[in-house]
Amino acid sequence: MSILQFPSPLIVGNKDSWSGLLDAGLSLAIAEAAQQFDGLTVLLTDSAKNAAQLETELRFFCKTGLPVLHFADWETLPYDLFSPHQDIISERLATLSRLPTTRQGIIVVPVNCLMQRLPPLSYIGGRSFNYQVGDKLDVK
Repeated sequence: MSILQFPSPLIVGNKDSWSGLLDAGLSLAIAEAAQQFDGLTVLLTDSAKNAAQLETELRFFCKTGLPVLHFADWETLPYDLFSPHQDIISERLATLSRLPTTRQGIIVVPVNCLMQRLPPLSYIGGRSFNYQVGDKLDVK
């Protein structure tokens, strides 16, 4: 697993790689490092399964309000004739729309997601919205 922290006090793209930590020990170390770092910590995992496991553990250890974002994998192959599930699309859009305002936090990304093109920031900002249960809408 690789850990990237932006912006780094020394260089942009400071990279740390940890090994020898077992099970939830790795998640605890990452959570403590991210809480001390004034920026966004990007965690690259080798699979969507490991990303989901890591996200669950990080949410447990980051009880101080540090946001833990997950950038979901499409779970489709390039030649599939069907689209990704609507929940996956919604989760990806929610994460992308939160990134510009997230000053400190953790984002968990499976490495195969880095191979996919993303829309420009202006496209996400102009075409996303977030409704909560109980919100009132003006239908005029």
